[in-house]
Amino acid sequence: MSRASMLVSGGIVVTLLCVVLLVVSLRQNKFRLLNGVLFNMAILTSGVTLIIGVKQSGNSSLNFILLMLLLFFFGLSALLSLFQGVFLLWNAIIVWHKESHTLGNMLTLFLAIIIIVVLPLLQVLSHNLFPHASVTLYNTLIVPIIAYLGFWFLSFITSFLITRLYRPRYNQEYIIVLGAGLLNGDQVSPLLASRIIRALTFASRQEKKTGKYPLLVFSGGQGGDETVPEGLAMKQYALAHGAHANKCITEEKSKNTYENMFFSKRVLAEKQVNLQKGVFATNDYHTFRAAGYARYVGLKIDGIGAKTSSFFIPNAFIREYIALLANHKKEHIIALSLLLLLSIVNFFINNGI
Repeated sequence: MSRASMLVSGGIVVTLLCVVLLVVSLRQNKFRLLNGVLFNMAILTSGVTLIIGVKQSGNSSLNFILLMLLLFFFGLSALLSLFQGVFLLWNAIIVWHKESHTLGNMLTLFLAIIIIVVLPLLQVLSHNLFPHASVTLYNTLIVPIIAYLGFWFLSFITSFLITRLYRPRYNQEYIIVLGAGLLNGDQVSPLLASRIIRALTFASRQEKKTGKYPLLVFSGGQGGDETVPEGLAMKQYALAHGAHANKCITEEKSKNTYENMFFSKRVLAEKQVNLQKGVFATNDYHTFRAAGYARYVGLKIDGIGAKTSSFFIPNAFIREYIALLANHKKEHIIALSLLLLLSIVNFFINNGI
């Protein structure tokens, strides 16, 4: 057997292994980053295997089609890389005009500055500091960090997209509606309203299909700048928009998503509700991370997401990604430290230092 044939056979085995592991992982937990990693590995290995197989076949037509596909893929990737800084800057301007000027809403602006100004400057300084080195300081320290963060961001996006393929059945006993900050201390914001309406829409559709209206848990405590608990304001808003009064309860202690799940579980347990037959409602970009907190407190439930304004999607996903990294900061710090150590050692070896 030729080397190319062995590579093709090995690629097929690795691809099938990734697919099997992905199916097993999805059955255990649809909301985990491992799913995105396995899916991307399956795509990568199958792609490499296909390229080797086509090259080995010697078929000129297949080789031409493959060449065109590769040119399109790499051309599109280069175009996106070239204009990503401009796109982020444009998005940041839109967010600046349409949203409040908080630190969280300026993430695309910060990222645009890094891509357009900081990274090119670091690359120039690196070449000036090590003009004769085959591996510059930029490639040694910056590129590994970018590659590492890019890998996990791609895994996060892929994992999120996989979860969007699933739709909860209309047989739920409860819906936990996750809170968010109130306007003027007591008014439901448009973002929070979209979560409530998403829950009410699901509840209404379930009632039409099964005749059973789920229990609605409006979860949110009272912040320092709020005059009423978020849960209470949410309940009042829901009642004004057609919710069944006897199916609305509040949870008024939580301060974050983890506590939303933790305290809501307590409230539901007191009502003797089947804890595994429910969903939670939030904004679509938040469903992945929120599901992780739900499972952490023992609720194996899925999320239904309210649509997010298109202009806010980049900012929202960057925010969620940073939050996911922060949830496992020790592991990522250790992994990045080891990666940088290997890069530095390789730098010294290659340059005879």
